[in-house]
Amino acid sequence: MEDRTLGITHDSKLGEPGVGLDVQAFYFVHPRIAIGLEFSHQLFIKERSSGWYLDGVTRQQQYFLASRIFMNPQNKYKVYVSLGAGVSHTKMTIEFDPHERFEDTGFGYYGGIGVERGWGEHWSIGLEARYNGNKFDDGHRASNGDYMRVYKKANFISSVLRINYKI
Repeated sequence: MEDRTLGITHDSKLGEPGVGLDVQAFYFVHPRIAIGLEFSHQLFIKERSSGWYLDGVTRQQQYFLASRIFMNPQNKYKVYVSLGAGVSHTKMTIEFDPHERFEDTGFGYYGGIGVERGWGEHWSIGLEARYNGNKFDDGHRASNGDYMRVYKKANFISSVLRINYKI
């Protein structure tokens, strides 16, 4: 975060740790390749920025085209690569007096690796690690008259515990 009027820059992180929810729908175009749609909502826990010593809260929604490429679709433990790209909407609130809100909608993506194990005829459980990349760039004149800017990205690493239902 940057106060361009005063020429001061402070770190303002997304928040660690965070929690989220993903909803996905996939169609297998080949036994190794699934494509589909994904919606996710991430909520990052309050994070104190250095310098100002103020708390910030970040929320993010993602709307992606997604895919999974399975390395060993016949095995009990199926290893896959996950890829997704689409639109990310990020909102950040910093607890100045009054609160200042920043938000941006732009390109987002992820790449990850996961493992999935079947559990009965229709169910499976999985674990996935991802690198998430998101553009984030917003600025406006704050209530105190200073021009504040948050930029350039809102990237993070996540892990996903997944429960799947196959039709």
